[in-house]
Amino acid sequence: MENSDSKSRGIGDVIANVTTAIGIKPCEGCKKRQEAMNSMFPFKGKLTEVEAEILKPILDKMTLTASDQEMIIKSYCKVYQVKNFNPCTSCPGVWKGIIKKLKKSI
Repeated sequence: MENSDSKSRGIGDVIANVTTAIGIKPCEGCKKRQEAMNSMFPFKGKLTEVEAEILKPILDKMTLTASDQEMIIKSYCKVYQVKNFNPCTSCPGVWKGIIKKLKKSI
C-alpha cells in the first residue's frame, strides 16, 4: 500500500491513504484495485523549468535525432507517469502525437 508520506501516483493511492487513515485495513484485493486505479487515473508529473527549456526547441524540430527521441520519451514518461517504451523511430504519426501531448504539458 502507498504510504501517506510518499507522493501519490494516482487516485488509487489517494483512496488507499484515506481508507487507511480512517482505520480500514487493506486486503490483497484492495491493493490490486489501488494499482488498477492508479493505472487508469494517474496524476501527471511535471518537468522542471530547466527540462522544459531544453525540451522546447527539440519539440519544434522537423527531424529528430536518436538523442532527441530519447529526451522526448524520457520527458513523456515523466510527465504522464508511464513506463519507458520504444516507439517506432520512423513512424511520424506516433511522434506527432507524443510531441503534441508534451507541448500541452509545458
